[in-house]
Amino acid sequence: MNNRVFEINESHELVLRKNGEKIPFDEPIFILRARDMQALSTIRVYQSTMSPTSEGWKIIQVVIEDFTKFKQENLELMGIPSEVY
Repeated sequence: MNNRVFEINESHELVLRKNGEKIPFDEPIFILRARDMQALSTIRVYQSTMSPTSEGWKIIQVVIEDFTKFKQENLELMGIPSEVY
């Protein structure tokens, strides 16, 4: 359960894991936390906009599996966004 798309580099910058590309500070990003009870449904809707044969769909499927496993193993940590952010 550690198939992350992004990581923090040594300079504390958010980067794409696959190629090290830095995400600029002025570029808006949206992060979903596994503790968020709405996260799984949001990710599934996002995935539904993709072709099931696309690489993006496959990447999101792994994320869904990670979030599902986390939820099953950590029900006591789950909450609404105002509680987990």
